[in-house]
Order: sequence, then C-alpha cells, then structure tokens
Amino acid sequence: MATLQKIRNNAGLLVSIIIGLALLSFILGDLFSSGNPMMQSSQTEVAEIAGQAVSIQLYQGRIDENIENYKRNTGQSSVDQATMDQLQEQTWEQLVREYLMQGTFEDLGIGVSGQELFDMVQGNQIAPEVMQIPIFQNQQTGQFDRNLVIQFLKNMELDPSGQAQSSWTAFEKALAQEKINQKYNTLIEKALFATSIEAKNEATNKALSADFDYITLRYNAVADSLVQFNESDLQAYYKKNIDNYKQEELREINYLTFPVIASEEDDNETRLYTENAKEEFATIENYEQYISLNSDLPFDAGYYAENELPEAIASLFNSKPGTLIGPYKENNAYKLSKVVDFKQIPDSVKARHILIRPGAGVNAITKADSILNAIKKGSSFAALAQEFSQDGSAANGGDLGWFPAGAMVKPFNDACFFGKKGDLVTVQTQFGSHVIEIMDQSKKTQKVQIATLARIIEPSSKTYQATYAKASKFGASNRSLTAFLDAAKAEGLNVRVASVKPNDKQVANLENSRSLIRWAYEAGKGEVSEILEYNDVFVVAALKNVQEEGTASFDNVRMDVEREVRKNKKAEYLMAKMNEAAKEANTLQAVAEKLETEVREANNASFGAYSIPGIGFEPQLQAYVVTLPTDKVSEAIKGNTGVYVVQVKNQRTATDNLNVTAEQMQLTRSYRSRVVFQLYEAIKEAAKIEDNRAKFY
Repeated sequence: MATLQKIRNNAGLLVSIIIGLALLSFILGDLFSSGNPMMQSSQTEVAEIAGQAVSIQLYQGRIDENIENYKRNTGQSSVDQATMDQLQEQTWEQLVREYLMQGTFEDLGIGVSGQELFDMVQGNQIAPEVMQIPIFQNQQTGQFDRNLVIQFLKNMELDPSGQAQSSWTAFEKALAQEKINQKYNTLIEKALFATSIEAKNEATNKALSADFDYITLRYNAVADSLVQFNESDLQAYYKKNIDNYKQEELREINYLTFPVIASEEDDNETRLYTENAKEEFATIENYEQYISLNSDLPFDAGYYAENELPEAIASLFNSKPGTLIGPYKENNAYKLSKVVDFKQIPDSVKARHILIRPGAGVNAITKADSILNAIKKGSSFAALAQEFSQDGSAANGGDLGWFPAGAMVKPFNDACFFGKKGDLVTVQTQFGSHVIEIMDQSKKTQKVQIATLARIIEPSSKTYQATYAKASKFGASNRSLTAFLDAAKAEGLNVRVASVKPNDKQVANLENSRSLIRWAYEAGKGEVSEILEYNDVFVVAALKNVQEEGTASFDNVRMDVEREVRKNKKAEYLMAKMNEAAKEANTLQAVAEKLETEVREANNASFGAYSIPGIGFEPQLQAYVVTLPTDKVSEAIKGNTGVYVVQVKNQRTATDNLNVTAEQMQLTRSYRSRVVFQLYEAIKEAAKIEDNRAKFY
C-alpha cells in the first residue's frame, strides 16, 4: 500500500484512477469467482437470523450434540428417522431463540447463578424437568426422591467413560437456559396489567344484552344473475384487501403410488416353504436356536394358559409335548406351531430386589454376590436394599409388590416365576446385577410353551420387478403434467394430491419421503419425476403448482375475490330492497309482509358472547342490537350470511352490579397469557429469518 501511495503522489490523479479501476476489477473478479471465500460462505449458510449468518457446520454440530445427548439420556445406540426429525426441529428452534434473544438477556442482566442451579437440581426449588426423570422416581410410589439425585451425582464422578458427566452437564445447561427464558417471560408478563377504566368498560360491555325481533334475507337465496360486477370491481377489492391474500411457500404435487404387494404366487410359495419345513421342525430339539436361524419371528419362551392362546392353536393346550399344527395362515404369515413343554406356573409373584448397576468403578456381579452372602448369613434384606440398591424401590426395602408374568425383563421374570417361594438368587439383566428374594407366589396353574416357525408372506423379486416395470413405463411415457393426468385417468389410477412446505419431512403416509419434497422444490411447474421408492412403494409425481411466499397474485385468488365481491353486491342489493320495504312501515311485521318473509325472535343476545342464540356468529348484528333505540324498526344491517332488519324489544345493562376488580384481574391474566407468545412471534417476524434448511436436508 505504501508503494501505491507513492505512485499516486508522483503520477497524479489520472494514474490513481487507472490503478483504482484495476484494483476494483481485480477485487470484483476475485469476488465473483467460485473459489472466493465470501461466495463459498453464502453457499454454506443454512440460515440468516436477524442479519447473522448461520453456517451449516454450526447447525449440524448442534444437531449432532443433541443427538448424542439424546442417546446418552435414553441409553439408545441409534436414533430413528422420526426422532432425528424432531431433534433437527428442536435444534432449529433453539438456535433461532438464541440468536434473537441472547443479546436481550445479556442487556437485561438475566442469568442463573450457581446457587440457583443447585436449588433446581437438589435443593429447595427442584425443577419439574428433574422430578420427571424416571431414575429419580421411587418405583413403588412414583414420586420424586431427592436422595436418588444425590446418589446419582456421587456415582457420576466415578464413571470412567465420562458419559454420565457429559449428559448431566448438557442437561444442566438446558435447565439454566429454560430458567433464563422463564425469568424473561415473567418480566414481560409483570409489565402488563389492565387499568380499572379498561376493566369497567369491558364489564359494562359484557353486561349488555338485548331481546329483539328480526327478519333476514340470505345471500344464498339471491340468484347470481341478479348482481353485476366488472373487472375494475374485482381489482379494487383485491387491492383494498391485499393483506388477506398473504401466502406461504408451497408446492402442490400430484402423485401416483405403485405399492409392491405380495402376489398369489408369492403366497403359494410361502405356504410351500412352510410345508416343506414341517418334517424337519417335527424332529428338532433346540427350538430357540432353530427358530432364530429359520423363522421370520423370534422364539417366544413364554408359558400361556389355554385362554391366552390364539384360536388357531388353542387345541394344543390339551395335547402332548411334540404335537404339531400347521401350516396355518395368521397375520400375513404361514406358521407351524409345536408344543414344547407344560409347567405349573403362578399367575403373579411378590418379590423384592437389590439392584447394583454396572460401571462407576464397581464390579456389579461381585458386589451382588457379597450382598447375597450377607443376607444368607442373617443380614436384613430391607436394610441392605436401602443402603445399596440403585433402584426406586430402595426406600421400601427393595419391595416390588405383586406383578404378573411378563412385567419384568426375561431373566428377572424367569427367576421369579420358575423359582419357588423363599428362593434367594442373583440374576443379570441389562440394568445390572439383581439380588432377588421370592416373597410369595399365587396359586400355580398349568401353562404351555409353544414354539412357532413363521414365514412372513412377502413380495418376491419377481413381484418387485413387475411393479417397478409398471411404474417405470408410466413415468417414461408421460413426461408432462397433462399427459400424467390423462394417462392416470385412462388407466383408472388414483391420483393423490399433496401440498408441501420446504421443510416438511414426508408426504402423507409415505415414510421417509423427504426426497420427494426436495424434488418438488427443484423441479419446474409441470415436470414429472423419475421413479422414487419409499418402503416398498414406488412413486411417480408431477409438480402441479408453485406458490412462492408473499402475496398471492390476483389470478391465483381470482375465484376467492369473485366470491367476496359477489357477496358484497348481493348485500347491496338486499339492503336496498329491505330499506325500500321499511320506508313507510311502522312495524317489523309490515316490512316482513312486503318482503314475503316472516318475523323471528332472538332473546338474550349478549354483546360479550361469541354468537347470537338461533342466529350464529354475527358480530355486526350483536353490536347493533345493544345500541339501537327500542321499539324502532332499524335500517338494513349487513351480516355474514345475510342482511337483517331488527326491532329491539328490550335492552339490559348491569352497571350497578359490576365486579370491576374481578374483571380487571381476568383481563390482566388474559393479557399476560398471550403476551410472551405474541412478543416472540413479533420479534421473529421483525428479524426476517431466512431459512435455507431445505437446501441441505
């Protein structure tokens, strides 16, 4: 830059201009080149919130963080698509609120101290979110137990993986943020109140009511041919009511589904497979292993009473071990069922346990064995449960009460139902090591265990290929919307319609059909898609209409405008007709006779009510009848469904019995219940959020 300055000084203005233009050319050339960092950044912006760019890297990083927190909190190793979609949307809302509100929180000095957070977790002001966590609830009473929180926090530090600490830190961060939101909301709410004058006016208006007679002529009784309007009338109405025609971004698609459904040949092949397996199934002894290798449904080790068996195999209860039935068809599968065993088993068991969870530097199996030995030597089961058990039943000495078969996980269930009263055992489950004592059992009854080999009836490759060929032929032969619709009609196919927003996750019942929505936003109007596949359903779609965000064009809402203009013209026609009939009439009955209609009655029409008894939602009429002079025939009143002429018989007020204080409290509550939502929505609208997520997901 120093060199350039010397040149400018020595060569004068002309050289400076030339060099300036050269620099500008160089800068602009670099700016518009594809490799320019500024251009690259715009291509990776997932949003712009209040003028601040949000990169896809930041957004995806937050999503990944929320996914990991979810997996740690739920103990799941993976996340399904529905949950993934929810977490993405949750992350988006968090980011928007953060970008819009964080500066405001800081300016107002709103925060959460360490002592506040302590009170929210284990102190005197426990947060509802903490109280709702299952591991902090007593399993017997279902109530929150502060001691379980303290026990968890102590053991958390012993977790060598650090996962417990990470999950808890993320949870506390979310708690603190929610508390900050609550403080801000409270600040806003407390700033609003209704004045005594507002309350008095509201109470006075609510007390107004009237009884009246009326006649009405409905708009739908007027023939369309009796009213005239032109293009300028339509344009004028459209411009005057332009705000009523705001629209969001949408794409309207027509689409055809070609579901892959098992054919009759597939059904027969499935039945034949099952028949061929019958001889081998009759001789096997290791049922669990055989079924895990050969069946489409897992082995069921449960024992069942006669009335618990499906009708198709109920007769097996009165047979012998080894008896086989099938193949029979049930729930879209062909099955073979064979009696494995009969046992005398109780219907319910009463037990208590001590749970030692793995991790946190403790060998759960060794510790459970030592506790079992202590109990056998005379130590109190209840006392040891209260001291060591990491389960909500610890406070009750580990007592689980009575429970039916199948209520517990299999190893725990089997120990309780196949053991005998008084047994003391240890078992391992996914929760940890359990020391169990069977305290009591109900009367034992005979139950049967049945092994079932199942083959689900599914479409074959041949069926897949035939369905794909049909969809492919249709899509390839009809590459425009018109051809698409004509061909579908000719072939008797059901054309479905869907309107989708940019960030919708699926179309109707087509699971995981996000790619169809992305296609709709990339395609041009009238284009037909290639074949798309969603869970055994082939789809061919056509883009019917493109609706951009903003104000709908006149052409797009012309029918709506015509309907409203026609309604207004009918109102003018009827009002003129009714006012003419009322000119020299002293009574409503006289007006009714001229108009060849009848007088109706409405009582207790309250100004504060949503509708008028016997008439419906007519706010203009409600306002008129409580303010018109009594016993006088009114001029025509334009309503929602027709035109009215009324004669008020009686009006009521209650100015002497107004409870202004109660009304003031109710109005204040009403203001405060709406203000937080309305304020945040106004902030979002003013921020002009540009949401580009649909380009990336």
